Amino acid sequence: MRGMNPNPASTTNTDGGAPVAEPAGAPSPTFSPLYRQIKALITQGLESGEWKPGEIIPSEVELAARYKVSQGTVRKAIDELVADNLLVRRRGKSTFVATHSEDRVQFRFLRLLSDDGDVHPHVNRLLECRRLRAPAEIARQLDLKPADPVVLIKRLL
Repeated sequence: MRGMNPNPASTTNTDGGAPVAEPAGAPSPTFSPLYRQIKALITQGLESGEWKPGEIIPSEVELAARYKVSQGTVRKAIDELVADNLLVRRRGKSTFVATHSEDRVQFRFLRLLSDDGDVHPHVNRLLECRRLRAPAEIARQLDLKPADPVVLIKRLL
């Protein structure tokens, strides 16, 4: 076992001297998979405005050549960016920078159906918005004192 360091928490000085202990909380280098590094580079391109919302990004082949990685690595990075809603894939066309138009994201988690189960276009209209004193029942539900100020908002969805 000659040459092996029995104490992994210490390192040897380059001058061959006694081992020097590393601080217990010293940050260790973290490993990041290659596709995550490519994802970060593409994200930087998006943040810097290299590709604007609605624009086509370069193909997987072009990005692979640019970053000197395999097409599969680029594909995995793009898959994550699509899952993060930063990019949008259109089959047979290309991959685009997401636009996040208000209509598309506004009802992302809300699905309203009519009584007959049909899906209808979403309507979102403000009917009323005003300040008032909380009625006793509302104050109780909101854990407020009666007559505390509240905002009444009525919307048509």
